[in-house]
Amino acid sequence: MSSLDADRLLQDKTLNDDSYVAAVKQLNDLGIAGLMTLEAIEFQTLEIEAVLASCQQLQTCYAEIAKGLPTQLHTCFKNSAISVEQLAALVSLIESAPTASWTLREDSFNCYEMDFRLAELQQQLAILKPLNKKLAPFVNTNTLESTNTLRSIQCCLDNAGMFRWFSAKWRDAKQQALKLAAHEQLKLEDIQLLFPAMIKYVNSQERFDALFLQVPVLAACHEGLNTDVTPLLAVREWYKDIDFVMAEYFFGEKGLLAGLSVIDKQSADDLVVEYHTNLLSLINNLDKKMNKLGLSFVAHETLQQSDADYALVAIELKSILLDALSVLKESGVDANTCLSELIKAPDFNKK
Repeated sequence: MSSLDADRLLQDKTLNDDSYVAAVKQLNDLGIAGLMTLEAIEFQTLEIEAVLASCQQLQTCYAEIAKGLPTQLHTCFKNSAISVEQLAALVSLIESAPTASWTLREDSFNCYEMDFRLAELQQQLAILKPLNKKLAPFVNTNTLESTNTLRSIQCCLDNAGMFRWFSAKWRDAKQQALKLAAHEQLKLEDIQLLFPAMIKYVNSQERFDALFLQVPVLAACHEGLNTDVTPLLAVREWYKDIDFVMAEYFFGEKGLLAGLSVIDKQSADDLVVEYHTNLLSLINNLDKKMNKLGLSFVAHETLQQSDADYALVAIELKSILLDALSVLKESGVDANTCLSELIKAPDFNKK
């Protein structure tokens, strides 16, 4: 044999040794249990195929559902651990959405100023209702003048002297006061005693009405003393829940809020039904398979990432396994050999 041929054989052996060591290292770096044989490792490729089939099945369902939903919500329909959590959170928000939210979805509910407005509405109602109960038997609260007019009438009546009958201003104030009476039997003295309460009532009424003018979306809910603040409070709390979910699962992205602001109720209800009747079982099945892979390949970093695409991870993992196993087979390693034996081998350790 010539020196050139000898050099080539030595080079080929070195290359083979390097490939062998690299293949063992690849398997070892995945965190595969040392007692697992090459045959058992190869069997894992079937598990990976099952994952890919489940990914395809779920993605097909996702694609069909996403057609009827706002594009801002499509991030929830991916094959990844974080998307599973996002979809569950989205469905939970839809299920917890108060009835009023479907007509009151508006950015003004997504700010803390609304908390103060709603608290003020409650406070003014707490003033108006008992005052109305007190005043209604004596005066018509629906036709009361402005606070300035009431104060002017009160001032004129309170400051009139003994010759008040000769004052045209007093007579006019008296006439205006009596017009406020709920019935003709009431005397001026009876009405005059109620002016402080009437002024307080009108002042609260003006503040109450002004709150609705500040936020146009609230105008439709204005029903005077019969205004029900409870649905408004429920919508505000729902928006707080959305903020929490965005921070917890969407990393502050505004897509969820934008999507929930435009999705129609029928599409939302359909998503909830589809999630519980079909998607959830497919998701759980895929999660179990991915968790199983995670236990078999504990050191594979991509497999542990919550935002990693399940299908891409499975394809990458399958490629690594098949390449490494192919090299070891070509090197003549028996299929019943445990990975730990290969790691302990001199050819591996000397590298």
